[in-house]
Amino acid sequence: MKKLYISLLVLLFGLSAQNIQAQISENPLDILVEKLYQNELLSNRFLRNFAFIKTNTFKKKSMIDMDKSVAKFDDNLSYIILHLPYDRKVKEDFLKLQNFWNIYRLDITDYESERYHSLISKTRRLEKLIVELNKTILDKHPAYSHNKKSIYMASLAVDNVKNVDKAAAVYVFKNGLHYPQITNELEINTGELKKNLKKISKFKALKGTADSLLFDLSSTADAINDLLNKGKYNPKMMYAYTNTYSKMTFKLLNLILKTIN
Repeated sequence: MKKLYISLLVLLFGLSAQNIQAQISENPLDILVEKLYQNELLSNRFLRNFAFIKTNTFKKKSMIDMDKSVAKFDDNLSYIILHLPYDRKVKEDFLKLQNFWNIYRLDITDYESERYHSLISKTRRLEKLIVELNKTILDKHPAYSHNKKSIYMASLAVDNVKNVDKAAAVYVFKNGLHYPQITNELEINTGELKKNLKKISKFKALKGTADSLLFDLSSTADAINDLLNKGKYNPKMMYAYTNTYSKMTFKLLNLILKTIN
């Protein structure tokens, strides 16, 4: 798989400047953003699923979700590599992500591992590499400047899911795997959840199409915060809340992407 990606890169970087520009211009921005942000959204979902699997919390469901998430990440990379503004910076950022992903995907699916510090550190690294690549790609897309507002709203929705998945991981690692150090190793900010939703609700281009979804997301965010603040450990409830939140955010992301033109 790695050799295939490298071969594709060599072929694509050999295109003429005219062909490269045509390739960028013909690529629909909404589809590209979807693939980029799905991978960013998945960046902390891997760690969340790992934690639930280790604690036997809906283990089969979590393993199925892990497999689907890894496959989705791979599929998105396969799409992204064929629809990029290929300059030196993009090449470097993509190769960094691809090479690191080849290592990370093996570590995150090693369910016998108890090297939690290393796994958390690598998850943070994966997220950073994705964010850097996404920014580089979008900044160079010819349609980006006309759709900054929509892309910003999409980023807020994705940030919320990442925070929810991080919160779930912290919750389970700390209480279920007895690894309290995670609170210092993985930064979460659930206080931003409702603030981000409020900003999205004011996005005029949605024209009320997301009102009920935003209300449900806000209610679920409250439930997640309540569970985090309660003394009683309930991983199954946390799984249900975060899973529901992720599914609803995928729907919200789809609505936001429809405002891109």
